[in-house]
Amino acid sequence: MITKFSVHKNPFVGLFFKANDDLVLVPKVLGGKLAETVHNTLSATPVCLSVSQSDLLGLFVAMNSNGCVVPSFIEDDELAILRKTGLNVATIDSHQACGNCILCNDTAAILHPTIAKAEAKKISDALGVEALAHDLLSKISTVGAVNVVTNTGLLAYNEMPQVELKKLERIFKVRGNVGTCNMGVPFVGMGVVANSKGALVGHATSGFEVQRIYEALFGDSI
Repeated sequence: MITKFSVHKNPFVGLFFKANDDLVLVPKVLGGKLAETVHNTLSATPVCLSVSQSDLLGLFVAMNSNGCVVPSFIEDDELAILRKTGLNVATIDSHQACGNCILCNDTAAILHPTIAKAEAKKISDALGVEALAHDLLSKISTVGAVNVVTNTGLLAYNEMPQVELKKLERIFKVRGNVGTCNMGVPFVGMGVVANSKGALVGHATSGFEVQRIYEALFGDSI
């Protein structure tokens, strides 16, 4: 299922949510009816959360089915909520926008190139996957902001060369394609939140873009 969505008329839904195949982190300010839409689309259990009282969960959290990575300024009660889910949780200092700087599924993770080795080890341990430093051809360091990856597919930066796309497919062990959201925005990580069961896309996303997103993430036509 793909659902067009917005948060307070903001179509950049990827800033507000983070999902794996079982859980979806949902801002506390989201009303019950909207939270139900998120749950039904992604078939995942909602977990109400903030990060240092911020609703930008997609910006601050990187997550797969094994664990999650959050900035060190997360508050203790927020950290406790995450740990109660059973996820392995790592906090890092150097890159606060973890969702922008880490791209991961249950097979691998790609990191912003300036993340230190010690923190890369923490990330790898929490997510339970090999964490690779970013060295891709397009040289966009914020890999989580311009790509979306799940256990079934990859929605990549629209201007990504095919050779780079193929490399990502090998790393994450999925097939994928390039695309945009919200009428031509290339930062798909900010406009799409997805898992293996469904996706939320910004309400400004065109029908053509929805088709490309579906094909990239689920490997078929609508």
